[in-house]
Amino acid sequence: MSEKNSDENYLLLRELLNETLLRDIIIFVILYLFVLAQSWENLFLLLFPIITFAYSVFFRITNTNKWRTTLNSTQITYNPIGLEKKHANRLFFTAILQLILLFWIGAESYYHPQLIQSYDLFFNIIFNFLYTFGFYWILTDVWNYSKISIRLKNNDLSTQAQNNTLLKSDLDKVISHLKLKSFKIVNIVNLSTFIFLNILNISFVLFIDNTFSRFSYYLPGTGIEGSLPLNIFVTSFLIVIISPLVASFLLIIIYKDLNNKNHADFENLLKKLPEENRKNIIENLTKINKKFNRDLSRE
Repeated sequence: MSEKNSDENYLLLRELLNETLLRDIIIFVILYLFVLAQSWENLFLLLFPIITFAYSVFFRITNTNKWRTTLNSTQITYNPIGLEKKHANRLFFTAILQLILLFWIGAESYYHPQLIQSYDLFFNIIFNFLYTFGFYWILTDVWNYSKISIRLKNNDLSTQAQNNTLLKSDLDKVISHLKLKSFKIVNIVNLSTFIFLNILNISFVLFIDNTFSRFSYYLPGTGIEGSLPLNIFVTSFLIVIISPLVASFLLIIIYKDLNNKNHADFENLLKKLPEENRKNIIENLTKINKKFNRDLSRE
């Protein structure tokens, strides 16, 4: 990589493709190809794991980009949307479970086609639950991990800095964290959406039986031994859109709340740090988020 590129805040594609991301992509693609090999004509249900996995890849790349841009600094903890690595792992896990369930129902349509109608209840409830649970799961512990903090070891500071009353011991200063009001909003909306979508789906599956509430979904083996298609309910169309949209909206709320730090406290903290540490912190923060550069310029 040229010297010019090395100074950029954004990484090249080859720098983002780490072993973990490649592992996830390979495993997902292989399982997805196994499902496609069953000759699915209607790909609607196959959108669910793709959307879940796309979010997982986003968090994986975000985590890699953040880690590499602050590789030379152990002084900053920057988690404006929680732990991206944990988000990616959780969504990847639920995406794989969705693919396994799709492969199973596809195989059953070949080997036990006469039983497909009896799977309507089980499949619709479990499959939609897995999809909604993935987006609910990533927001369950944002209170613990969403923060921006500066951490300095006392023995890494100069003698002059160690004489400062604030820095006589190791410094671990949280400069921004998720406010209680925002946390309550996120928690209530997240839980309410998860419960509402699943109760709505279960209600349609169990109690509403008319041609407007469901449609026939042809599986790879539909028609074998006169087997009927699987019944998919209209709630699936709502769930596939609403669940990721609500999660995205809540993540934006968390991100904005975390980056709305107290500028006066942050500036006072920087003034008490030695010049070398101060420059290093500012440099890495501006690499991660250009908003810090604008804020510091105003200050």
